[in-house]
Amino acid sequence: MAAARPLTGMQQAMLVQEALTGRPMYTMPVCFSITGRVDAGALEHALHHVMGRHPVLSSTYDGEVALPYTGGLPGLRRVTGPARAGAPELAGLWDTLFDLVDEPPVRAVLVSDPPDEHALGLAVHHVAGDSWSLALMLRELGAAYGAAVRGAVPDLGPAPDFFDHAAWEQEQSWDAAWWRERLRGVTVPPRPRAEPADERRGLFDAADLELDADDTRGIRALARAARVSPAAVLFTAVSVAVAGDRGESVVGLPAAIRDTASSQATVGPLLNTLPVRTTWPAGLRGAGLVEVHAESMDDALTHKDVPYPVILRAAGLPRGPGADPLLVHVVNVDTVLPDLPLPGMRTSARPIAPRWANLPALWEFTWGTVGNIRGVLRAEAESFTSGDVRELAGRFQHALRRLLQEPR
Repeated sequence: MAAARPLTGMQQAMLVQEALTGRPMYTMPVCFSITGRVDAGALEHALHHVMGRHPVLSSTYDGEVALPYTGGLPGLRRVTGPARAGAPELAGLWDTLFDLVDEPPVRAVLVSDPPDEHALGLAVHHVAGDSWSLALMLRELGAAYGAAVRGAVPDLGPAPDFFDHAAWEQEQSWDAAWWRERLRGVTVPPRPRAEPADERRGLFDAADLELDADDTRGIRALARAARVSPAAVLFTAVSVAVAGDRGESVVGLPAAIRDTASSQATVGPLLNTLPVRTTWPAGLRGAGLVEVHAESMDDALTHKDVPYPVILRAAGLPRGPGADPLLVHVVNVDTVLPDLPLPGMRTSARPIAPRWANLPALWEFTWGTVGNIRGVLRAEAESFTSGDVRELAGRFQHALRRLLQEPR
């Protein structure tokens, strides 16, 4: 029997949460429009090559361990029809729960409208990767495809094994003293609850966070004045919006654990979400308020290697099934669509809005094609009503405008 490989605490938590809900909470979808003659056999060969060189992509997952998948790797499903992102074959790809006990965490469908129009959909389970991993996989897929159509062997170099990181994490005696002190006495507001219709359970409600060109210029100007990134300005506006009348918030900040060349070449969920606690005095405005938040963010990032389950235990806040006492609101800034470089073809990423919630409230900000910032709040229907979502979006708009209009 093949040797079992250890999982990180975050991987174990994802498996537990998804098993409890029975919903595809952690499926990461990507879709590409492709113009050109696609060699589907070469594309399938390339996909298998990428999966085979990264054990995290070619394993099954059962409880606290991963096992090498012993069957043949799943093929590239091929369908003839309209090549569009909304094709039902693609929607089914990421709306269907992975059975990770019996199948590896990658699926792929190629929808072809002969001879030259195609849509490629990929679904990767978060237990096997993150956004960095997706970008790395797609670069390798393009290189392996180019080699396959030439009849050559891909020259991608050695691939680090994510499970070595998982084993290292389990061996550590984590020093969580900083987090224990940082979260001492933290006030955790009651987790919001809503009662959606049965067909809405587990789904996101979304609200656009309307940011125009003037807002984008103002965010950049305030960031320069406070000597921080635009991300810190957006984080501050979310923090103030969710704090209400309290001068304190705890907002989640995703942090990549990729500070070495080896980690940057690793496919796997090398990611932590940090509960950034910020307090500020009444009357603090503009750049001063942003600076306080940026300092809290920097302090948390200095201690980002401590796994989130360890942070919770250090704070005396054990995570219960289906409920997280700290990460109600998470801010993700600068999410970019990955690229698929297929030789001799034109490809373009098609954004796929997630439907299934894995956080109560996710605030996402991206840079639009003309340089403006785009934002969306996605909130879990079981935590927030549609009215709650609109109110939160309005409070964000108000907080941001006050930041941009008021001096220090």
